[in-house]
Amino acid sequence: MTTQNAALRDQLTPTNREYWDQLVVLLAQQPHHTSDAQLHDLLTGLLVAQERQEDASQFFGGTPAEAVRTLTATLWPRPWWLTSDLWFPFILFTIGIILPTAILPAVPLQASLMAVQYGLLVIALGLGIWLAPKFSPRGRLVSWGLIIVVLLAVLSVAARWVPAAGLFYLTRKGGSVFLLVFAVALTALIVGIQRRQPESWLPALTADVWITTLLALMARIAPTSSLMVTATGNLIIALGTILGDLSILIIGWHIWQTRQAHQQNKE
Repeated sequence: MTTQNAALRDQLTPTNREYWDQLVVLLAQQPHHTSDAQLHDLLTGLLVAQERQEDASQFFGGTPAEAVRTLTATLWPRPWWLTSDLWFPFILFTIGIILPTAILPAVPLQASLMAVQYGLLVIALGLGIWLAPKFSPRGRLVSWGLIIVVLLAVLSVAARWVPAAGLFYLTRKGGSVFLLVFAVALTALIVGIQRRQPESWLPALTADVWITTLLALMARIAPTSSLMVTATGNLIIALGTILGDLSILIIGWHIWQTRQAHQQNKE
């Protein structure tokens, strides 16, 4: 293949050959290796363009450096699942499973349990990502549903059986500051991603983040802190949790409709 590529290179015009040599050097500097077969395909395409009186810059769409940026996405495409939406399950898991256990400052977080919980989440995501290409859209929905049900069941077992270790508290002062900083940082992340990808799922979590944060702050700051440890406080926490879940469903439904409309426009 190397010999064939050299023969094809010799068929290029001097200008195109100079461009090609620069392009090959830049490709060699990339983290991914460009195979001889890939170079052969590029050379073949360039020769066809040359016959149409196109030069290399026209064929590749710019300078060698610009062409490399385009080719990087073409030759080594990112996995379909490696997008900003991968943040969604981790953030949802954090605000839906982890933080609610620490709404009351007297209840500690368990580092050992959190490690197991996040480990189980990673396993579940890996399994779902592996299964997704094997099914139709309806099959993927069913498989993800089953994975979520099993994950919740295993998390329930883990909460009872994982030994309590690495306990730490989100105190009234320090915990309040941490929760506020966490909510602000998370919101900034979501806004930043939404600006780059308007159809991201992450905005569906914004309201729930702040509802959970508000409940935790109410449990730490007077005069509501004493109320939150009563039956009324438990009711407020329950209602807030339901409201947060509803916000995810409502905003998520809107995002899904937007995505569907965009997909139909493409078709």
